[in-house]
Amino acid sequence: MSLLVETIRVENGKILNISFHNERMIRSLYNIYGIMTKPELENIIDVPWSASKGIYKCRVLYNDKTRSLEFKPYSINLVRSLKIVFSDDICYPYKYVNRDKINSLLDKRGECDDIIIVKYGKVTDSSCTNIILRDHEGNWVTPSSFLLPGTRRANLLKNGIIKEADIYYSDIPKFTELKLINAMMNIDDTEGIPVSNIIAGA
Repeated sequence: MSLLVETIRVENGKILNISFHNERMIRSLYNIYGIMTKPELENIIDVPWSASKGIYKCRVLYNDKTRSLEFKPYSINLVRSLKIVFSDDICYPYKYVNRDKINSLLDKRGECDDIIIVKYGKVTDSSCTNIILRDHEGNWVTPSSFLLPGTRRANLLKNGIIKEADIYYSDIPKFTELKLINAMMNIDDTEGIPVSNIIAGA
């Protein structure tokens, strides 16, 4: 079985959004391995001096027996266009290191920067982020049919910054723009992508 991974933003030596990563790690260990434990990532992660300034991606790789850490400098990859791809059998409820099925869908993006995965007619996620869409009233909405329960998504929902709703493929033109969010990208870290930059799939 593939290792699980928590990807965590470390900014100027500070570990961000840690409680939501702890919650997901606890849930994953229990649901997959039946382990009832309370790992405290703030005690597991020792930020090295080399990652004390700037933005770093910390990856905690783990399963029921092992844990290891990786730190890499982080910069946002600009995404300005997305291709709709359809897959009714895609399933990614836990954050595994192995992403072969998602990568095979990403290979269908053509000249676009990324993809939007549609499952049973509903919008889910991009290849590596959750999605939020802005309606004509200015509200940000995230699909209830997400694939991966993202930590940033959970934080924004808990704080009332975004709301959740069913979003079908046919609903996309009802929105004005889209943003991609994950542990490394907050809602204000990127500009919105116009809905006109979403390319229909074959």
